[in-house]
Amino acid sequence: MAILRGIPNEKGWRPLVKELDNSHFGESFPTKSESLLVLHHLSDLHVCDTQSPLRPEFLDRWADPDSPIRAAVGIIGTYRPQAILTTHVVEAMILALNQVCHGPLSGHAIDGAIVTGDVTDNAQLNEVDWFITLLDGGVVTPDSGSPDLYEGVMDEEVNHYDSKYWHPHGTPAGCIDDEPRGKYGYPVIPGLLNSARAAFQATGLNFPWYAVNGNHDALLQGTVTPTDATQIIQVGGRRFEGLPSSLTLEQTLAEFNRIGPANFPDPGDAPYFEITPDSNRRSLAKGEFIRKHLNAHGMPVGHGFGLSNAADNVAYYARDIAGVRLIVLDSVNPFGGWHGSLDRAQFDWLESNIANSTLPVVLASHHPLSTMINGYSPDLPRICTDELRIMLLKYPLVILWVAGHEHRNHVEWVGENDESIGFWHVETASHIDWPQQSRTIEIVKDEIGDIFIGLTVLDHAGGLEYKGEGTPVDLAALSRLLSANDWQYRAELVGRDGFAALQGSPEEGNVVLRIKQR
Repeated sequence: MAILRGIPNEKGWRPLVKELDNSHFGESFPTKSESLLVLHHLSDLHVCDTQSPLRPEFLDRWADPDSPIRAAVGIIGTYRPQAILTTHVVEAMILALNQVCHGPLSGHAIDGAIVTGDVTDNAQLNEVDWFITLLDGGVVTPDSGSPDLYEGVMDEEVNHYDSKYWHPHGTPAGCIDDEPRGKYGYPVIPGLLNSARAAFQATGLNFPWYAVNGNHDALLQGTVTPTDATQIIQVGGRRFEGLPSSLTLEQTLAEFNRIGPANFPDPGDAPYFEITPDSNRRSLAKGEFIRKHLNAHGMPVGHGFGLSNAADNVAYYARDIAGVRLIVLDSVNPFGGWHGSLDRAQFDWLESNIANSTLPVVLASHHPLSTMINGYSPDLPRICTDELRIMLLKYPLVILWVAGHEHRNHVEWVGENDESIGFWHVETASHIDWPQQSRTIEIVKDEIGDIFIGLTVLDHAGGLEYKGEGTPVDLAALSRLLSANDWQYRAELVGRDGFAALQGSPEEGNVVLRIKQR
């Protein structure tokens, strides 16, 4: 079944519809095969504390259709109406994945799952705790600050009401309707902010899962290295609503860039409203992020990380699983910027692990090869796209690289045009933006030794519409519906179909790929 965006109403709001389509594009999958590895692939969960005071949602309005600099800034991503429902989407995705115990094409058993980073949105302690509990099972309470009221930009307080944000409970007395409802057709949903913060029992994934570090797991808003100064703001009681008088918009946006360096501006005299402080909003260092996985109760122990990762403060590792060598990279540039790269030590370690493998090699990272362009460093040079590509193409055992980061379904061949040398590069969509999907990846060998990679897109367990039940699955349905109506992606408003770019072509969804015997 495929979930599609339906016919829009007069404000452009689209319902969702289902279409029966189980076809796969590309090669024919072999009827008899040897399993090398069968994985579920999740990426960009963005488990989000939307009440955190360090979130600069006010910057996002410059990406709206009516912004005079919309074409220049593109998608900023500091505000999404559905961000309050990220934990519920993960729960609904886990329920769907737990139903798929065998590869839909091969019938071979699922060996595990890989989660390619950006599991959190703002590198916070509470977000990491929510994420690990969602994957391993337990009680999740997706709330911070005051337990009695929601304290984010979508609340009902008249003294800081802003019509640029969606206010699901409606318009406070004396205020104008917000633009998401008035211009773009977003609904009124009384009680949503309370339902979204309510505790629930997370089911937990039934398979071993392996972790990958992403830029949003290490950097503030995926871009800025945390400092002592940002920590004070992050756990404090002031939520800033705009820029200080000392900074222009251009200066501020320049500090949040895909390539470092990046800095969080001093708020100075910026306007703010008061919220409840919360020490669980502090950001985590890499070593603490790793130790959280080592101390988790799910399988495997450490979720890929070992004691040496914590001791050496490195988030890359290699594991031989089933019939492949899985090499997990840490592509985050710790010096800032949202795109990726490797340091020289990791690059040399990577080549050594490939060169010494007797098994086919599968790479996993948060950043895809195309975005490994963030070479900024205050000291030693970093390794970027071209050098990585040249090295990897020296080794025929490299067959697949899986990644996320771009929030899209995308499949690309990296190598020679005749496919005699190279590997497949597969990106999977995010859980926070449309279409909120994961994949099952089946890697098998046929009777003559050719390798086939079967990709099948999976939707989460949420329905097509919100029924008002307030359950995690029902809230996940609402999240997907909101993501399908994001005004910043609407072609009729911004001149291009951003939803199509995120969903990918049919050939980038359900597809069978082949690598001939080498």
